[in-house]
Amino acid sequence: MLIGLWVITLVMLSGCLNHPSMIQYTGKSKNWSASYTITKLNRGDHMDQFQIRYTGKDPAKVGRVKYKYTGTTMSGSGEQKLSGNRDIVTGGGGNGALPLEHSTIQVTVEWRGQKEEMELSSGASRK
Repeated sequence: MLIGLWVITLVMLSGCLNHPSMIQYTGKSKNWSASYTITKLNRGDHMDQFQIRYTGKDPAKVGRVKYKYTGTTMSGSGEQKLSGNRDIVTGGGGNGALPLEHSTIQVTVEWRGQKEEMELSSGASRK
């Protein structure tokens, strides 16, 4: 009897918890692909990760990369040497406003005198 009551209580409590959910925005240009992922946690908190990947032939020759991204409620920028690796990844978290799932994120990448722009969108807003 006590075990049955415990199981019922556990099931009821688990239904009250917010489970993490994720929104991912993706896009690509001639030499780069990018993603911005938001993982919603409990009580309005979230974690985010921005990743750009060099899709060209020789990442060792890319050198320093400047990037920036801008959405409706967020933005970021940075500069980092690619060092033969193909990816640059940044992330953070907080409890501020999140972009709408159907919005887009503008990304600019600059390296060795070249510049490419791309638009990231979630699967829900992609045509």
